[in-house]
Amino acid sequence: MNTYTTTRWGFERLDMRREKTYAQRREQRAKEAITCLKLTGHNPRLGLLLDLGCGLGHLTRYFLKLGIEAVGVDISRELMKLAKKKNVPSGSFVLADGVKLPFREESFNTVILNDVLEHVHYNFANPMLNEVRRTLKMDGKLYISVANKYQIREPHTHIPFLTWFPRPCWNSIYRFIRKRPMPSYYPYTTRKLKRLCRETSFTCKNYTWFYTWNKISNIKYIGDQTLKRMVKTIKKLRLSKQAYLVAEKVSEIVFVCVKQNQLKDARPESLVQT
Repeated sequence: MNTYTTTRWGFERLDMRREKTYAQRREQRAKEAITCLKLTGHNPRLGLLLDLGCGLGHLTRYFLKLGIEAVGVDISRELMKLAKKKNVPSGSFVLADGVKLPFREESFNTVILNDVLEHVHYNFANPMLNEVRRTLKMDGKLYISVANKYQIREPHTHIPFLTWFPRPCWNSIYRFIRKRPMPSYYPYTTRKLKRLCRETSFTCKNYTWFYTWNKISNIKYIGDQTLKRMVKTIKKLRLSKQAYLVAEKVSEIVFVCVKQNQLKDARPESLVQT
C-alpha cells in the first residue's frame, strides 16, 4: 500500500468517524424535539410529520424508526439525493422551497424546523412560517430550534462572540480570521423569534430551558469541544445552577408553537430520551 493510499485511507476513516458522530448528534436533536413535543401533550405518531429543511435526513430517519410517518423536505437537490441514497433509502423526500410547499392545507400533525431558520433570510422567514401554518392541522404542533445571536461560540463559523457584534461587522471579522467571505446566517434572539411567531399567528412556548438542561446534564451531547470542556469545569466547581441560568440566555433557542393557545407547561423531573 503506497503513501497516497495510506493517507487517503486515513482521511476516509476520519471522514467516516466524523459522519458517524454528526449522525449521532442529529439523532440526539431528533430525540430532544420529540421530548419537547411530548411535554406539551402532543403525540407525533397521530398523523404526518414534516421535517422541513431535512438536509441529509438524519432526523427523518429517527422519526421513521419511532414509527412516525415522516416526510422530509429540502430545497437542495444534492442533499435530497444523498438522504435517499445513503441515510434513508425507504424514506419519503420532496424537493421544495419552504415558502411554497406542495401540500394541501392542514396536511401535517407535526412540523419540525430544526436548525433551519438561521439559514433563511429574515425577509423569507414570515412567508415560510405562513406556509407552515397553512399546512399544519389546527391542533398540530410546530417545533422550532434556531441559532441564538448570543451563543458564545457561533455554531457555523466557530468564532467566539462573532454575532454579538453589529451585523455589518460580521463579514469583516470572518474575513480577517478565515481569509474568505462569510456565508449568510440569520440568528435570532428570543424576542425576535417571538415576534416572528406572533406575526405569523402562532402561539409559542419557550422550551430553551429543556435544551439547556439536557446539555448540562448530558455533556456528551455537546458538539462544541470548547464548550464541553467549559461545562466539565463548571460541574467540577459545582456551579451548575449558576451556569444553567447563564446558559439559558446564550443557548440554542427552542420553541413549540400552535395555531391557538393550547400549550401546557410542564417541567417533570425526568425529561429523558437518551
